[in-house]
Amino acid sequence: FGFAAFFSACEPALRIGRASGIYDRATLVAGPPGFIDIGEFVCLNGAYLVCNREITIGAHALLAWGCVITDTAADRRASIADRRAVLQAAARDPRRILPPVSPPLPVVLEENVWVGFDSVILPGIRIGRGSIIGCKTVVTENVPPYSIVAGNPARILRQLEPDDDDESRAAAFHRCLRET
Repeated sequence: FGFAAFFSACEPALRIGRASGIYDRATLVAGPPGFIDIGEFVCLNGAYLVCNREITIGAHALLAWGCVITDTAADRRASIADRRAVLQAAARDPRRILPPVSPPLPVVLEENVWVGFDSVILPGIRIGRGSIIGCKTVVTENVPPYSIVAGNPARILRQLEPDDDDESRAAAFHRCLRET
């Protein structure tokens, strides 16, 4: 995984929960105020996290290759003067950190969220618990818990029945133990 563009000055800047893994060219990009919080049993498989404020990923999440989660995006309404100022600031910085043109907005993925390959989750978004984001989906609005969404922009295809409470998890674990 890549930390070449991880410039956070936060303490801590990154928290990775127990039994979580970061695999296959996953890249974590963080500006000086960026903080990334990854819960327990999370799998980041070739995902890109771009953070200038805060990205939170809840426990038991799965992020497929090529997906992008960003709390920072270029505001199309930014003036040419603002864009020029940002580029000039990066040119003066020996680390070439590109400051955000618009204010970053925190992104939250609640527990047990699956994100399909090449999906994009934009700034300020909250993905509800137990939701599934289809491959190549662009998420521009909050996603309610236990939703399946897909498309560009994302739209809800189906609502799921909650089945990931502690009691259901324990029952599934015991079934697995009996079968092995």
